[in-house]
Amino acid sequence: MPGRSKKSALDVGYLRTATANGLASSIFTSKVQEEEQRLLHEKQPQQIDIDLLFDNPFQPRVAMEEESLQQLSETIASHGFQGVLVARPHPQRPGTYQLTAGHRRREAAKRAGLKKLPVIVHSWSDQDMATLAATENIQREDLSPLEEGKLFLIMIDQMGLTQVEVASAIKKDRGYVRNRLRLAKAPADIQAFVEMKTDSMRAVIYLLDIEDVTERAQIIAQLLNRKLTTEDLPGYIEELKRRKREGLLAEDESATNANVNAVLASEISVSAEQSSVSASARERLTESDQGESSKVTNMSQERVRKTKLKTILRYLSDYQRLVSARSDDEEIFEEEHDLLLQIQDMVQQIVSSVK
Repeated sequence: MPGRSKKSALDVGYLRTATANGLASSIFTSKVQEEEQRLLHEKQPQQIDIDLLFDNPFQPRVAMEEESLQQLSETIASHGFQGVLVARPHPQRPGTYQLTAGHRRREAAKRAGLKKLPVIVHSWSDQDMATLAATENIQREDLSPLEEGKLFLIMIDQMGLTQVEVASAIKKDRGYVRNRLRLAKAPADIQAFVEMKTDSMRAVIYLLDIEDVTERAQIIAQLLNRKLTTEDLPGYIEELKRRKREGLLAEDESATNANVNAVLASEISVSAEQSSVSASARERLTESDQGESSKVTNMSQERVRKTKLKTILRYLSDYQRLVSARSDDEEIFEEEHDLLLQIQDMVQQIVSSVK
């Protein structure tokens, strides 16, 4: 089967070091880079109204760090705007422009009170704009998992790279790339959940297995409220599917799910351009937890309890196999033995309380 043709002969290795060399040497490779250099030397920048300068449509970043943005704004207010920006005419809005890079500098300049900025305008193609966005962001260490996923999508869809080439360019394994691509293609509620809880990447694959938005909203709410953990999800979802197959889901649970979904939908703000969640949403979600926890049905509580027990049992089974596989001269550590006794005592207390 012939390999997939690429849109350009892009030097992937170049992307690893490009951003360290500044705008003049990091925009493009080969002929495109030469064209950009020629423009910077031969073409005079225009003074363009700052409100006419829009973002690169392939910019993967969805948020800017407030403190650093304010510091940059103060620097520009004190020393003026340094350098020039590069843009193309906006293909859908005549009289306006799309920046190839520098949207953070534009925002800082706007805060500093500047009305116009020096801009070199050139008719870059979509592929050129995508390459610029990738080159600018490829080495950033402050991208969120969702922003990384959007960047990888640009590199694959617009620049014609494979997942293996993207992984090589960022010096990560293919699984790292694949997981973030999965998030970038996920529904907005899952993206918003990961933006709120950035250590929850492992939950994405399980949440994608739940097609019903209402059911998924309930699970997300319980993850945020720490009633469920990522480790609980496989057993929880398995139990949910089993009950659906056997027709054991109560009608009142559907009402509870809808209620939780309405709360979650009202607190998670996900726009078409930005999948970030405000601090107020986080606070209000915490408040909603207090109000909603009393509304969870006995059926839901039972499912959570059974899922927890199955998770514990799975871990204990794994531990038992490890103990059985140890060599004859390998002893159980004292701290390990104490933990086992604590588990035993806790189990006895639980069993006594449920009689």
